[in-house]
Amino acid sequence: MRITASIASSSLEQVPSLADFYASESRDLLDKCGRFAAVVRRLREARLFQSQFRLKLLGPIDHRIVVEDPETGERRELLCFDSNSYLGLHLHPRVTAAARRALDEAGAGMPSAQLLAGTHRWLCELEELVAAFHRRPAAIVFPSGYAANVGALTGLLRPGDLVVRDRFCHASIHDGCRWSGAEAAVYGHLAVDELDAILARAPAETRGRLVVSDGVFSMHGRLAPLPALRALADRHGARLMIDEAHGTGVIGATGRGLEERFALPGAADVLMGTFSKAPGAIGGYICGSGELCDYLRFYARASVFTASLPPSTCAALSEAFRVMDEEPEHRERLWRAARRLWHGLAHAGFALSPLESPILTLPVGSESRLFAISRELYQGGLKCGSVAYPAVPHGESLLRLTVNARHLDDELDRAVELLARVAAQHGILGRTAAELKLEEAA
Repeated sequence: MRITASIASSSLEQVPSLADFYASESRDLLDKCGRFAAVVRRLREARLFQSQFRLKLLGPIDHRIVVEDPETGERRELLCFDSNSYLGLHLHPRVTAAARRALDEAGAGMPSAQLLAGTHRWLCELEELVAAFHRRPAAIVFPSGYAANVGALTGLLRPGDLVVRDRFCHASIHDGCRWSGAEAAVYGHLAVDELDAILARAPAETRGRLVVSDGVFSMHGRLAPLPALRALADRHGARLMIDEAHGTGVIGATGRGLEERFALPGAADVLMGTFSKAPGAIGGYICGSGELCDYLRFYARASVFTASLPPSTCAALSEAFRVMDEEPEHRERLWRAARRLWHGLAHAGFALSPLESPILTLPVGSESRLFAISRELYQGGLKCGSVAYPAVPHGESLLRLTVNARHLDDELDRAVELLARVAAQHGILGRTAAELKLEEAA
């Protein structure tokens, strides 16, 4: 039975922010878990938890998804703008066939760390392909993108070093910087003047210096100013690390990311990427010199103390990188779809940032409004990213739409129509993030 709007609205008004449960004054470590459970119960009763955070998929993530509707228990199809598989390669027949062959030959997993049992040949091949793709001498693969960032940062940085990062960097970068033991600083989003000032103030006794930035910022879709970052790093004797998670396969004429986009080959001293975006699977990697990668094999604990990616995953990823090189039509379709959606939303009245990536964001403001809008979009047949704290600052919630090469024109047009109707009903059509933030503070 479908829930009534009054029940859902009442539940939404009572839902606090996740920030309210980060810590507790109680001596009981699990007190905050119990308090948060009361919120989850209200969301479950309104079927909001199931539709937004625990939606049961009955098939692959694609431009359309089939789910089990939490209100009726029936199968339901939704338009999906919440997949990071920009090129749809996780469903490419060459990629899935490669995974099946390796699965039959080597089994389901590789239950040992690389430095113990050895490195299977599918992983060796993947590292060679990734290094060649990024025009680097070497690469080291990690079990996830999060592990790659944390592993590289904690493996390289020491007390007495300085690391400076953009405010909107991925959580894995923030965590790796904090856990490294180095002096850590944050500059405003894309604020290169602030970065310059931080580096200039660094004490003379500061040893290693590292600037870290996303290449494509995952929650807002903007590009990092690579030429300025490289120039500042050179001026202040720092190294530069770029996270190309959302740029690999997408940004640049052949999908080689920010360096290709700005015609600065080799600009990043430490180049990080993930396999869970355009390549369509799971894992992460660091590219750079042979010396860098050999060092991380022994000092990046996120690599040393974990098992390798399964051979089937590595085989699929190797084939995905070959497809990215040999079939540019997937990237061309992706950008055609992204431009169509951007122009449709702009024509409908949304205040949009310039189109720099296939990530389009619509500011919402408060978490309670985000819950309400996300519920109505779901009921209207659309699933997209509902982004709130801690992925973005408190009160700066947004809808995040990721376009992929498999989206059809009529699907993009239907999404624009639904988004515009719901946004108008909630009074956010045409309003900027700054305007909504002022409203939140009033």
